Amino acid sequence: MNDMKRAYNIYCDESRIENRDAARMVIGALIIPRQKKNELASHIQQIFERHSFQRELKWVKTSDRFTGFYKAILDYFLSSIDMQYRCIIVDKSKLDYLTYHKDDTELAFFKFYYFMLRQKLFDFNRYYIILDKKPTRDKNRARALHSYLESYILLHRERCAIAHLQAYHSHENIFLQIVDYVTGLIAYSANGMGRDSVKAEIVRYLKDKLGRRSFLYSTPLSEEKFNIFFWKGKDAQKR
Repeated sequence: MNDMKRAYNIYCDESRIENRDAARMVIGALIIPRQKKNELASHIQQIFERHSFQRELKWVKTSDRFTGFYKAILDYFLSSIDMQYRCIIVDKSKLDYLTYHKDDTELAFFKFYYFMLRQKLFDFNRYYIILDKKPTRDKNRARALHSYLESYILLHRERCAIAHLQAYHSHENIFLQIVDYVTGLIAYSANGMGRDSVKAEIVRYLKDKLGRRSFLYSTPLSEEKFNIFFWKGKDAQKR
């Protein structure tokens, strides 16, 4: 069997981590077959060009000038059999930083990265994990995340490996931009949509396409296309 057929890229980003006015934070991942990377990137670039979108795609910069473009990007993601999305929504009011996270918000953040990613690691697969580059107080956080995921694989998976885990700047990677946009959209919805009518329209568009009234519930793990884990505290902090 060609090893590349079982190799996957996982692109990760987060939203509302440090925002004190946000009750919920979201960490998301876009998963694609590694051998499909160039083909998918080419199709996405064509959408950029067709809509004359010449900037970095970011949820926070959503503009009513490009409503059609945002919908086209979501349509392409939803129609592609090669793209999956998973996220964890964390109710920050349920977090006990002192007891479970050494009173360290950054440590808690990377723990939830671990919770979110481990469910997308399967037997006989090789993974390349690309994080959105963010400043961190502890420069070894990404290395520790890699180590914890490898330990999980050792105990629970067969012939599964993480070949690469590293952070990159999102302006250099179109898939990091896609996961930024979708994760920002989920976080916007999960925290109660504000007065931005354009963002609210895009949220409603995705909900309608997915046939969902809300994003504030966990989907079954068997839901591969758009999987959500809504973390509400209690025993989850001990896992």
